[in-house]
Amino acid sequence: MKKLSFIKGMLPADGLDFAHKRLVMKEAVLEVFTPKEVILPMVQHHGRAAIPVVAVGDSVTCGQMIAREDGNLSAPVHASCSGIVTKIDLIRLPNRIQCKAIWIKNDLRRRVSPNITPRQNPDMMKPDAIRSLLFASGIVGMGGEGYPTYAKCLRAQAFGVRTLVVNVTQSEPFLACDLHIVRTTADKVLFGAAALAGATGAKRIVFCIEDAWNEEIISIQNAIAKIRDQYIDRSFGIKVFRSRFPQGCQQLLMKALFDVEISPDQLPEVACKTVIFNTSTCYAVSEMIERNQPLTSRVVTISGDTMTGHNVVVPIGTTVDELLERVPGAHSAQRVVWGGAMTGVALHDLKVPIIKTTTAISVIRGYEPALTPCIHCGACTHACPVGLEPNYINRFIEMGASEALASESIQACIACGACSYVCPAGIALSTNIAKAAYRIRKRGSI
Repeated sequence: MKKLSFIKGMLPADGLDFAHKRLVMKEAVLEVFTPKEVILPMVQHHGRAAIPVVAVGDSVTCGQMIAREDGNLSAPVHASCSGIVTKIDLIRLPNRIQCKAIWIKNDLRRRVSPNITPRQNPDMMKPDAIRSLLFASGIVGMGGEGYPTYAKCLRAQAFGVRTLVVNVTQSEPFLACDLHIVRTTADKVLFGAAALAGATGAKRIVFCIEDAWNEEIISIQNAIAKIRDQYIDRSFGIKVFRSRFPQGCQQLLMKALFDVEISPDQLPEVACKTVIFNTSTCYAVSEMIERNQPLTSRVVTISGDTMTGHNVVVPIGTTVDELLERVPGAHSAQRVVWGGAMTGVALHDLKVPIIKTTTAISVIRGYEPALTPCIHCGACTHACPVGLEPNYINRFIEMGASEALASESIQACIACGACSYVCPAGIALSTNIAKAAYRIRKRGSI
């Protein structure tokens, strides 16, 4: 089978080969974490904040809606445990979003909302019914994008998409939550993808996965063989990619699949008639359709540079400090990252919640390289997957040279972190460039 990948920014052989460094245990049954308290922000998605519908002192059940959506580009929030609402107040998340949040003290009784029951004949649901379910589900892009799944389905349908891509190219170091879901529940992921294809109008479903994950590829193949006859109006396939970072970026996927280059501002739905969904998102959709289970928990990878990682089922709203109480030495780490080690946000305060888009908690114990001036080695240029020259761009940022930056296509930066990873001077190139690109998009200057 032909292996696909991106072309620009060929990565050095010893630079970002993470495929053999991901020592994540392949647990047959995941541990389900039980927090003492959850903190549920009203913004865990792209779009407008959800609006609380409970008050302090209210008793809630797991799966109960505690905040409603505010329009189509929003997502409701559901209680991830049963208990008492103890506080509704402002919170600032590590990604700098400030919003209201709801605190719930877990009563440890695991009372479940009566609405969560198995559905009769879930595979017979019509597209309109599926979209209605998605509207109430609270499901968003769980790979980090956070775009409400209901709104993405409407957008895909409006642009007439033909292909639905299930993105399993989890190329960050130590990250394996999606891989675990595919390996153990490929049938559910495929059912969710088929339901999303019906809701979007796509007739072709393609799984994108890296070549290192043979067991997961076989799981997908077996799932397709079982379900193919049930969906005679749709085609199913697998595209295998070389194990390289950041393979999962939508621009790089579209280039490899269709040989079409799209900018960060372009939509795959428009440029390629393709809609992309994350593996965890597809699994969550299957849970909503089969059991009426809204998004209240997710699989999170807890791992790092000196430890064997684990995947854990975590109620959304669980705080990082409570989760890491079970990880020996985590609080003495050099750095704890909210998300993947390359694209996540370093935490200064661990009293922050796991949200719908949190794929991992990365515990970095290794020492940071000493910060020195740029040595002009060019490693960052070779590592950049979109063909930028990060060392020169960073120099222009330091000089405040707006005109020079405009000619460097800085908006093409995908903030993957590859340049920072390979920089021997320890310069935070990716952070500096991503911030400057954001300022340029917002204000037209650095």
